[in-house]
Amino acid sequence: MHYTKEIPSNHIYDGKIDNIVTNKLPIKVRIDRSNLQESKNAEVISIKLSKENRYDRRSLSSPPPTPSFIKNKMEQYIENYYSEEVLAKFKMDEQFIRNSNANLLIEIKPILKRIEYEKNTDVFSIYTLSIIPFLLASHGEITFKLIDLNRKEIIKEYTYDIHHDIYEGISMFLFSPFIPLFSDYLDHSSNYRTFSIMRRAYEAFQRDLKYDLSRDPKLLEHFYIKDAPNYSLQIIKLNHETEFSSLFHSSMESALISKGFLLFEVDESTSNKTKIDRMISIENLSYERKGYGKNEINVIKYDAICKDIKSGKIYWKQTVTYKPTQKVLIDVDTIQNSVQELFNLLSQNGDI
Repeated sequence: MHYTKEIPSNHIYDGKIDNIVTNKLPIKVRIDRSNLQESKNAEVISIKLSKENRYDRRSLSSPPPTPSFIKNKMEQYIENYYSEEVLAKFKMDEQFIRNSNANLLIEIKPILKRIEYEKNTDVFSIYTLSIIPFLLASHGEITFKLIDLNRKEIIKEYTYDIHHDIYEGISMFLFSPFIPLFSDYLDHSSNYRTFSIMRRAYEAFQRDLKYDLSRDPKLLEHFYIKDAPNYSLQIIKLNHETEFSSLFHSSMESALISKGFLLFEVDESTSNKTKIDRMISIENLSYERKGYGKNEINVIKYDAICKDIKSGKIYWKQTVTYKPTQKVLIDVDTIQNSVQELFNLLSQNGDI
């Protein structure tokens, strides 16, 4: 079972929050994974209960070796701090609307600092056949930055300390499936993955931002939608199977329009070219089929690049490799899913 402790507010509340926000706030959201390597090097500390009923850390000058059960689960555990659950929370929140032309970027920067395990609970858990649960705790930090893209400056930061516990044992296996019915911050999971860390962090950020907006109306001035640029789409077609290329082009074009991109076709006339601000270029498009003949597509790969027509500045670049998870899909479904994969990646990076 996973549990993340409640995060105290950054403010001293006076008991009143004026809701001055009447429309949804346009935003872009991105998870900054630059601390990932530092998170992988997080301290793993053995702690023990002292006579004063306080936890004492072992000397860090000669720390014990990291237990194998932690090493094997480390990657899963770290990903809890970088979970895309926070993107889902922004999407579901009626206070926000994600827009590719939003001026304000919310950048989320997590870091896992240390993992603690209590050796006594390990011994008790073994001797009681896991009836007494084993405890594993982690401590980290998650920062939400409000970045004004037009001014290219950070206008506000919210940093939260995270304390997360995992309880493992037969008793948890029996009772924890019912506990999450009463709280989003208790998570029954058969592995080390959990959404509760990001849920707690998002709850704290949303609460504190709402308070700041009610006290500082000027903060609202950063939430606006910039003029939408005009786009063109260029796909370097395959030398074979023009049917596949045509299906891919129509799927990509439809997806861009549905996402709000103002798409124009480029012809030889100068007047038409002046309308275009940015070009989206699909390069190195390839695919493979299982076996031979008309078997289903096994993988689709391509590079997508968005750049300024005049300056050549690259706004975003993504390499997409899509492999169908279902056994049998018709070509058009596989192609549409590969196109959607591009937008999933762009959304995760805060590009749209």
